[in-house]
Amino acid sequence: MLHRIDGNLELRPMVVRDIPIAISIIREYDDDDADEAQETYGTGIGDQFCLCENGMVIGVVGAKPIPGTDGSFGLSWTYLHPQHRRTGKGARMLNWMIEIMKERDGRKAFVHASDYIDPEMGDIYRDARELYQQSGFALEVRQPDYYAPGESMLIYGLRLCDKEPVQIVMNTQDIKLTDLDEIPETDGAYWLAWELVSQGQGTKPQDFQKVIEQVRSWDGRALFMAFPSDVANAPSLLTAARFKTAGRLIDYYEDGIDEVHYRLEIS
Repeated sequence: MLHRIDGNLELRPMVVRDIPIAISIIREYDDDDADEAQETYGTGIGDQFCLCENGMVIGVVGAKPIPGTDGSFGLSWTYLHPQHRRTGKGARMLNWMIEIMKERDGRKAFVHASDYIDPEMGDIYRDARELYQQSGFALEVRQPDYYAPGESMLIYGLRLCDKEPVQIVMNTQDIKLTDLDEIPETDGAYWLAWELVSQGQGTKPQDFQKVIEQVRSWDGRALFMAFPSDVANAPSLLTAARFKTAGRLIDYYEDGIDEVHYRLEIS
Protein backbone atom coordinates (compact mmCIF):
# COMPACT_ATOMS: atom_id res chain seq x y z
CA MET A 1 0.00 0.00 0.00
CA LEU A 2 1.65 3.22 -1.17
CA HIS A 3 -0.71 5.67 0.56
CA ARG A 4 -0.45 6.63 4.22
CA ILE A 5 -3.05 8.77 6.00
CA ASP A 6 -3.17 10.09 9.55
CA GLY A 7 -5.77 12.77 10.21
CA ASN A 8 -5.13 15.67 7.84
CA LEU A 9 -1.68 14.33 6.79
CA GLU A 10 -1.28 12.08 3.77
CA LEU A 11 1.70 10.57 1.97
CA ARG A 12 0.86 9.67 -1.62
CA PRO A 13 2.71 9.00 -4.88
CA MET A 14 3.74 12.15 -6.74
CA VAL A 15 1.76 13.10 -9.85
CA VAL A 16 2.80 15.43 -12.66
CA ARG A 17 0.90 18.42 -11.32
CA ASP A 18 2.92 18.19 -8.08
CA ILE A 19 6.26 18.81 -9.78
CA PRO A 20 6.28 22.66 -9.67
CA ILE A 21 5.51 22.82 -5.94
CA ALA A 22 7.94 19.97 -5.21
CA ILE A 23 10.71 21.86 -7.02
CA SER A 24 9.87 25.07 -5.17
CA ILE A 25 10.10 23.29 -1.79
CA ILE A 26 13.51 21.83 -2.66
CA ARG A 27 14.71 25.21 -3.92
CA GLU A 28 14.01 26.71 -0.49
CA TYR A 29 17.08 24.77 0.63
CA ASP A 30 19.31 23.98 -2.35
CA ASP A 31 19.29 25.33 -5.91
CA ASP A 32 21.52 22.53 -7.20
CA ASP A 33 19.22 19.86 -5.77
CA ALA A 34 16.21 21.66 -7.23
CA ASP A 35 17.78 21.77 -10.69
CA GLU A 36 18.74 18.09 -10.51
CA ALA A 37 15.29 17.11 -9.23
CA GLN A 38 13.61 19.04 -12.03
CA GLU A 39 15.70 17.18 -14.60
CA THR A 40 15.04 13.82 -12.96
CA TYR A 41 11.31 14.40 -12.48
CA GLY A 42 11.12 15.25 -16.16
CA THR A 43 12.17 11.69 -17.03
CA GLY A 44 9.77 10.05 -14.58
CA ILE A 45 8.35 10.41 -11.08
CA GLY A 46 8.07 6.76 -10.12
CA ASP A 47 9.22 6.14 -6.53
CA GLN A 48 8.60 9.81 -5.62
CA PHE A 49 6.07 10.86 -2.98
CA CYS A 50 4.44 14.00 -1.62
CA LEU A 51 3.43 14.76 1.94
CA CYS A 52 0.14 16.66 1.94
CA GLU A 53 -1.70 18.50 4.67
CA ASN A 54 -5.37 19.17 3.98
CA GLY A 55 -4.62 18.32 0.35
CA MET A 56 -1.74 20.82 0.00
CA VAL A 57 1.76 19.56 -0.79
CA ILE A 58 4.13 20.45 2.06
CA GLY A 59 6.94 17.92 1.60
CA VAL A 60 8.66 15.60 -0.85
CA VAL A 61 10.47 12.29 -0.41
CA GLY A 62 11.42 9.33 -2.56
CA ALA A 63 13.25 6.02 -2.46
CA LYS A 64 14.57 4.09 -5.45
CA PRO A 65 16.10 0.62 -5.59
CA ILE A 66 19.85 0.90 -6.13
CA PRO A 67 20.88 -0.95 -9.33
CA GLY A 68 23.23 -3.87 -8.82
CA THR A 69 22.22 -4.44 -5.20
CA ASP A 70 19.99 -6.93 -3.44
CA GLY A 71 17.27 -4.85 -1.81
CA SER A 72 19.19 -1.64 -1.15
CA PHE A 73 17.29 1.62 -1.56
CA GLY A 74 18.57 5.16 -1.93
CA LEU A 75 16.53 8.01 -0.50
CA SER A 76 16.15 10.83 -3.00
CA TRP A 77 15.27 14.46 -2.23
CA THR A 78 13.70 14.60 1.23
CA TYR A 79 12.52 18.09 2.02
CA LEU A 80 9.78 19.70 4.09
CA HIS A 81 8.55 23.23 3.48
CA PRO A 82 10.38 25.55 5.92
CA GLN A 83 7.07 26.67 7.49
CA HIS A 84 6.55 23.11 8.75
CA ARG A 85 10.00 22.46 10.21
CA ARG A 86 10.21 21.08 13.76
CA THR A 87 6.53 20.09 13.79
CA GLY A 88 7.00 16.32 13.63
CA LYS A 89 5.66 16.20 10.09
CA GLY A 90 9.07 15.53 8.57
CA ALA A 91 9.53 12.54 10.89
CA ARG A 92 6.12 11.21 9.95
CA MET A 93 6.96 11.57 6.24
CA LEU A 94 10.29 9.78 6.60
CA ASN A 95 8.91 6.97 8.77
CA TRP A 96 6.13 6.36 6.28
CA MET A 97 8.76 6.15 3.53
CA ILE A 98 10.71 3.62 5.62
CA GLU A 99 7.54 1.51 5.99
CA ILE A 100 7.04 1.54 2.22
CA MET A 101 10.64 0.45 1.58
CA LYS A 102 10.14 -2.45 3.99
CA GLU A 103 6.96 -3.46 2.19
CA ARG A 104 8.93 -3.46 -1.06
CA ASP A 105 11.34 -6.04 0.42
CA GLY A 106 13.99 -3.45 1.18
CA ARG A 107 17.07 -4.74 3.00
CA LYS A 108 18.97 -1.49 3.64
CA ALA A 109 18.37 2.17 2.97
CA PHE A 110 21.03 4.82 2.36
CA VAL A 111 20.83 8.59 2.24
CA HIS A 112 23.39 11.29 1.41
CA ALA A 113 23.63 14.51 3.38
CA SER A 114 25.87 17.55 3.68
CA ASP A 115 27.25 19.66 6.51
CA TYR A 116 27.25 22.85 4.41
CA ILE A 117 27.14 26.08 6.40
CA ASP A 118 25.31 28.83 4.54
CA PRO A 119 26.74 32.30 5.27
CA GLU A 120 23.28 33.67 5.99
CA MET A 121 21.14 30.63 6.97
CA GLY A 122 23.75 28.65 8.88
CA ASP A 123 23.68 24.83 9.03
CA ILE A 124 20.73 24.35 6.69
CA TYR A 125 20.89 20.53 6.73
CA ARG A 126 21.13 20.09 10.49
CA ASP A 127 17.44 19.30 10.89
CA ALA A 128 17.63 16.70 8.11
CA ARG A 129 20.66 14.97 9.65
CA GLU A 130 19.01 14.90 13.05
CA LEU A 131 15.83 13.53 11.49
CA TYR A 132 17.70 10.68 9.80
CA GLN A 133 19.41 9.76 13.05
CA GLN A 134 16.18 9.92 15.05
CA SER A 135 14.61 7.55 12.51
CA GLY A 136 17.39 5.00 13.02
CA PHE A 137 19.89 5.93 10.31
CA ALA A 138 23.54 5.69 11.37
CA LEU A 139 26.48 7.55 9.84
CA GLU A 140 28.57 5.06 7.84
CA VAL A 141 30.79 7.22 5.61
CA ARG A 142 32.06 10.77 6.01
CA GLN A 143 34.05 12.31 3.18
CA PRO A 144 35.54 15.66 4.28
CA ASP A 145 35.89 18.42 1.66
CA TYR A 146 33.86 16.37 -0.82
CA TYR A 147 31.43 18.84 -2.37
CA ALA A 148 33.84 21.73 -1.83
CA PRO A 149 36.57 22.66 0.64
CA GLY A 150 34.91 22.66 4.04
CA GLU A 151 31.77 20.77 2.93
CA SER A 152 31.61 17.06 3.67
CA MET A 153 29.51 14.30 2.16
CA LEU A 154 27.79 12.18 4.82
CA ILE A 155 26.19 8.82 4.01
CA TYR A 156 23.79 7.27 6.50
CA GLY A 157 22.54 3.68 6.45
CA LEU A 158 19.47 1.99 7.94
CA ARG A 159 18.79 -1.74 8.26
CA LEU A 160 15.28 -2.58 7.00
CA CYS A 161 15.15 -6.30 7.82
CA ASP A 162 16.98 -8.91 9.84
CA LYS A 163 20.39 -10.00 8.60
CA GLU A 164 20.84 -13.60 7.52
CA PRO A 165 24.10 -15.61 7.79
CA VAL A 166 26.03 -15.55 4.51
CA GLN A 167 29.17 -17.05 2.99
CA ILE A 168 31.10 -14.80 0.62
CA VAL A 169 33.30 -16.02 -2.24
CA MET A 170 35.97 -13.50 -3.23
CA ASN A 171 36.19 -12.28 -6.83
CA THR A 172 39.79 -12.46 -8.12
CA GLN A 173 39.32 -10.69 -11.47
CA ASP A 174 41.43 -7.64 -12.32
CA ILE A 175 40.22 -4.03 -12.35
CA LYS A 176 40.31 -1.86 -15.46
CA LEU A 177 39.66 1.89 -15.46
CA THR A 178 36.97 2.91 -17.95
CA ASP A 179 36.00 6.56 -17.42
CA LEU A 180 36.75 9.77 -15.54
CA ASP A 181 34.08 12.36 -14.73
CA GLU A 182 33.67 15.33 -12.44
CA ILE A 183 31.16 14.49 -9.72
CA PRO A 184 27.95 16.56 -10.06
CA GLU A 185 27.44 19.30 -7.49
CA THR A 186 31.11 19.26 -6.46
CA ASP A 187 33.93 21.72 -6.91
CA GLY A 188 36.85 19.78 -8.40
CA ALA A 189 36.04 16.24 -7.19
CA TYR A 190 36.35 13.45 -9.78
CA TRP A 191 35.07 9.89 -9.95
CA LEU A 192 36.90 7.00 -11.60
CA ALA A 193 34.71 4.31 -13.15
CA TRP A 194 35.95 0.76 -13.63
CA GLU A 195 35.04 -2.75 -14.75
CA LEU A 196 36.21 -6.25 -13.93
CA VAL A 197 38.34 -8.04 -16.53
CA SER A 198 40.30 -11.27 -16.79
CA GLN A 199 43.48 -11.61 -14.76
CA GLY A 200 46.41 -9.91 -16.49
CA GLN A 201 44.15 -7.49 -18.40
CA GLY A 202 43.67 -4.90 -15.68
CA THR A 203 45.00 -1.45 -14.87
CA LYS A 204 48.43 -1.24 -13.22
CA PRO A 205 49.25 1.17 -10.36
CA GLN A 206 51.48 3.27 -12.64
CA ASP A 207 48.58 3.77 -15.06
CA PHE A 208 46.93 6.06 -12.52
CA GLN A 209 49.60 8.72 -13.08
CA LYS A 210 48.08 9.82 -16.39
CA VAL A 211 44.70 10.14 -14.70
CA ILE A 212 46.19 12.18 -11.86
CA GLU A 213 47.92 14.51 -14.33
CA GLN A 214 44.67 14.96 -16.24
CA VAL A 215 42.71 15.85 -13.09
CA ARG A 216 45.46 18.22 -12.00
CA SER A 217 45.28 19.99 -15.37
CA TRP A 218 41.55 20.53 -14.72
CA ASP A 219 42.33 22.02 -11.28
CA GLY A 220 40.79 18.97 -9.63
CA ARG A 221 41.16 18.50 -5.87
CA ALA A 222 40.56 14.79 -5.35
CA LEU A 223 39.82 11.44 -6.97
CA PHE A 224 37.24 9.01 -5.59
CA MET A 225 36.53 5.34 -6.21
CA ALA A 226 34.41 2.64 -4.57
CA PHE A 227 34.45 -1.15 -4.81
CA PRO A 228 32.49 -4.12 -3.49
CA SER A 229 34.36 -5.66 -0.58
CA ASP A 230 34.49 -9.04 -2.35
CA VAL A 231 36.74 -7.66 -5.14
CA ALA A 232 39.96 -9.18 -3.86
CA ASN A 233 42.42 -7.13 -5.92
CA ALA A 234 41.01 -3.68 -5.11
CA PRO A 235 42.83 -2.97 -1.82
CA SER A 236 46.32 -3.74 -3.12
CA LEU A 237 45.81 -1.88 -6.41
CA LEU A 238 44.42 1.23 -4.75
CA THR A 239 47.07 1.24 -2.02
CA ALA A 240 49.84 0.95 -4.63
CA ALA A 241 48.27 3.89 -6.48
CA ARG A 242 48.39 5.93 -3.21
CA PHE A 243 44.64 5.98 -2.58
CA LYS A 244 43.52 5.85 1.03
CA THR A 245 40.48 4.08 2.40
CA ALA A 246 37.67 6.47 3.30
CA GLY A 247 35.06 4.26 4.95
CA ARG A 248 32.56 1.64 3.88
CA LEU A 249 28.82 1.21 3.51
CA ILE A 250 27.94 -1.96 5.38
CA ASP A 251 26.04 -4.67 3.43
CA TYR A 252 25.56 -2.23 0.55
CA TYR A 253 25.44 -4.74 -2.31
CA GLU A 254 24.06 -7.64 -0.31
CA ASP A 255 24.51 -9.02 3.16
CA GLY A 256 28.22 -9.54 3.69
CA ILE A 257 29.34 -7.37 0.75
CA ASP A 258 30.09 -3.75 1.64
CA GLU A 259 30.93 -0.81 -0.60
CA VAL A 260 34.48 0.29 0.26
CA HIS A 261 35.33 3.93 -0.50
CA TYR A 262 38.74 5.28 -1.51
CA ARG A 263 40.10 8.77 -2.14
CA LEU A 264 43.27 10.35 -3.46
CA GLU A 265 44.16 13.98 -2.81
CA ILE A 266 45.56 15.83 -5.85
CA SER A 267 48.48 17.93 -4.65
